[in-house]
Amino acid sequence: MSTATNPPRQHRYRRRADMPLLGGIRPPIALLLILLLAVAAITALAVGGLRVDDTPQAVRESHQFAAEDTAGSLRAGLHESATDLRRAAARYDGAPAEPAAVLTALGQAYQKWRGTVIVRPDTGRLLAARGETVPLAGLDLAKVTDTAPAPLLVPSTAGTRLLTFALVTTKADGRALLVASDNLRLPGIATRKEQTIQVLDATGAVLDSTGAALAEPDKRLVATARERAARQRPAPGETASGSLAGSPDDKGVRRVAGYAVVATPGGHDPATPLGLTVVSTSTVDGKPGSLRHPALGLAAAGALLVVALLLAFFLIRTLQRPLLRLFLDARRLTRGELDQPVRGPRRGEAGRINRALEELRLQLLDPARPPAEAPAAKRRPGIALPLALCAVVILGWSGPLLLLGGSDTEVRVPTQVVAGQRDRTDTAADRVRQALNEGYADLRSLAPALAGASVGQATTLLRATLAEHDRYRSLYVLGAGGELLAQAGDTPHRTGPEAVGPSGVLLLNTSGKEPRIAARAALTAAPAEPEGDDAQAAKGPVVVGEFKTDFLSTLLTRPGLGRVWLIDDRQRVLAANEGYSSFGDLPEGRARAVLDDAKKGPAADVVRTGGDPSLVSAAQLGGNGTVAKLGWSVVTAHPVAWLHLDQNRADRRAVLAGMLGLAAATLCLGWLFIAVGLPLRRLAASAEALAAGDRRTVLYPVHHDEVGAVARSLELIRQDLGSAAKAPPGRGAPTAPASTTAASTTAR
Repeated sequence: MSTATNPPRQHRYRRRADMPLLGGIRPPIALLLILLLAVAAITALAVGGLRVDDTPQAVRESHQFAAEDTAGSLRAGLHESATDLRRAAARYDGAPAEPAAVLTALGQAYQKWRGTVIVRPDTGRLLAARGETVPLAGLDLAKVTDTAPAPLLVPSTAGTRLLTFALVTTKADGRALLVASDNLRLPGIATRKEQTIQVLDATGAVLDSTGAALAEPDKRLVATARERAARQRPAPGETASGSLAGSPDDKGVRRVAGYAVVATPGGHDPATPLGLTVVSTSTVDGKPGSLRHPALGLAAAGALLVVALLLAFFLIRTLQRPLLRLFLDARRLTRGELDQPVRGPRRGEAGRINRALEELRLQLLDPARPPAEAPAAKRRPGIALPLALCAVVILGWSGPLLLLGGSDTEVRVPTQVVAGQRDRTDTAADRVRQALNEGYADLRSLAPALAGASVGQATTLLRATLAEHDRYRSLYVLGAGGELLAQAGDTPHRTGPEAVGPSGVLLLNTSGKEPRIAARAALTAAPAEPEGDDAQAAKGPVVVGEFKTDFLSTLLTRPGLGRVWLIDDRQRVLAANEGYSSFGDLPEGRARAVLDDAKKGPAADVVRTGGDPSLVSAAQLGGNGTVAKLGWSVVTAHPVAWLHLDQNRADRRAVLAGMLGLAAATLCLGWLFIAVGLPLRRLAASAEALAAGDRRTVLYPVHHDEVGAVARSLELIRQDLGSAAKAPPGRGAPTAPASTTAASTTAR
């Protein structure tokens, strides 16, 4: 009966054991070799093939960022000028005034226009004029009805002038056209002697320029930059900008240019129709970049090539060959070839299974042989040890590459990049100074209208002004005793007698969760207010506008500038482009030396002590106006590792190569441990239990691989030993295992 039922099962086991071994220990070892060779090739090409660039990307980006910052300041100035003119004219809609009085009040509140006029748009008759002559010749003003024209650039004898328009209501002539004239000026920022910044119109004509004069080849480079800006189609929400490098001259000197269009993303801005472009250019120094170890990539690639071959040889000798030998010995026992002892591996899980197979061979030869003693339970490294050694070897190759993160104190920073950081910091300080001064000018312009207004009228004016500007969190009027008379927006930070004082920009608190920066202007009809030591000291009605902290943080946020802080005269943080502690100490303590140098002008330096190298710059909020007397400064810190320099690029590629090497090792060695090591460890325990007399536990193959084939062989041996144990007493031992007998019967 047993002969009729057992052979099909035994034959099925034999047929599965003869199937080709798919998976198992061979694929991860082969994949590890392939991946490491690929990483070696990538390292040789990406790191070893890197060469020094005579115009590093950091140098080109410094000019692109300079052009973008300048264009942003120009755009903000044009928008502010048009908004101020329209708002000043709108105050006369309900209370018309004489044209001359309108221009006088406008000149007292703002000193930004060179000339202003009021004309009748239908007849062109001049009603009032102030300052220099406004060039209106050739303008068709008859088409002006209910909407003021967009700003225009017009030629004049004194140069190109920017005309800004607004409709104003006068007593005698009704609706008239208010025109303000000014020249288009670049922001008052410092530039190095070899740098030139120009603003060009749609035809390529230079409207304003700062820096050194350009030679003819440099002018062609500027023209090429403007043409690229005109053809560029930026993504939604972005403005057209970029950089390019010119051809070297006879002396090998190359010039770099950065450009940016003066337009708001989307085109809804007074500056967009003007078609202005800002171009920043300068020469590149003789040693713009450097590589610390030019042959590092080739050396690392060669070392990884040797490591890959050695690891593959090591894994084949210590893991693959012993497992295949174990598989062959186990199959030999299932075929009944019991005359030769099992001479397989002696170490690890394969050695444990090998010793168990030898014991099982002896038990098959002598069914009366007592089972072996179970081995003492103790933790053995087994297959994990060679895998760990391989991981350590690959980590020894990847570790030094991973440490190349740009923290080397010897990375050279080109002088153009240092100067560009200094100039951009000065531009950021100028942007903050201009915004605070503009806010103060708004209040001075609003003060005469509030002086004789009722509470309801004052509230309406404050709400209208708050809606026009996003810089204020609250606007309010305080009486002579500090009592709150009118308010728009958030609750005032402070009221009472101490809240009334001289006009200007001031800090309302010295501690708390948020700095409260405000502008204050007296409600007076005086022609002008003195500032500084002669400022109005007597307490009286004032209008106060508290600035939003987010508004100031937005002014400090610029791409590629690093971390930016606005600090007071005691070096306490008032605003920043990232998270900060209000009134806390300056996080970049290494900037104190640069701050001392900034007292004489904008300063920048590469600080290499006290941590990773960082490019630190500082600039005071100087210039004219009440803000200059506060002693505030803007400080920036840009880690050298963030700069797009040749050495940083080589370090980043080396780090990437190290990460790829670790990833390949983790993938393949982990695959080996999970797919082969763990099943082999469980199979070793089962084989030892079988040799110790456990005949009840069925051994199931987990995978169809070498380990699974050994498990199937052990299961056949278990069945043979069980059949021998159930034989009738006194009957001799079988001359061959049951699996072989069943197979022979089936064949017959």
